[in-house]
Amino acid sequence: MKRAIAFDIYGTLIDPMALGQALERMVGDKAPQFNAIWRDKQLEYSFRKAVMKQFNHFTECTQQALEYCDMLLKTRLSSDQKSELLEMYRKLPAYDETEPCLANLKKEDVEIIAFSNGKGDDLTSLFKHAGIFNYFNQIISVDEVGTFKPSPEVYELLVKKSTSIKDNTWLVSGNAFDIIGASTIGLKTIWLKRNPDMVFDPFGIPYTLTVGSLMEIAENNF
Repeated sequence: MKRAIAFDIYGTLIDPMALGQALERMVGDKAPQFNAIWRDKQLEYSFRKAVMKQFNHFTECTQQALEYCDMLLKTRLSSDQKSELLEMYRKLPAYDETEPCLANLKKEDVEIIAFSNGKGDDLTSLFKHAGIFNYFNQIISVDEVGTFKPSPEVYELLVKKSTSIKDNTWLVSGNAFDIIGASTIGLKTIWLKRNPDMVFDPFGIPYTLTVGSLMEIAENNF
């Protein structure tokens, strides 16, 4: 049976930190701090909602995290500026290595899956804008189970919808919490460690492989 390779999206294929220029225009030298806190709070809110079983679409986590940053850093963004940033989040660019990696895998007998916290129609918009929509055999959103990564139900959904068996279904992610969640239910995992200074969470739950770039996945037989 052929392999299934599921890719996390934000932080793995798509760069969530690519709003730097727009933020610099709006908040000046607070842009790097704003961008980092926005991303951290976005994930924190999804974790909280999963634990509390208070599901909202990831779009709402993104919006609420934006509001938090604006209040915390006292940047006083206008409603138009906030709308612009949220719309830009639907048009984030892919990392430079994303398209070549997917193109190489597409030539092989591999099922390529987009697997994300993101809302389904947001993901479609994102992929079309980034020029990678046609590489995916299917797009799986956590919306289908009404909770967020790293809840076990999310990874069980991936197993259910994959055309491969669990032992031959891989998750690629640049987010350690995602790798840990998938490993917990027995999926094969590849931690994308773009920054050599990154540290994996010491939970005692190992990943299967680690790579420094997406192209290592496309170029190696695992």
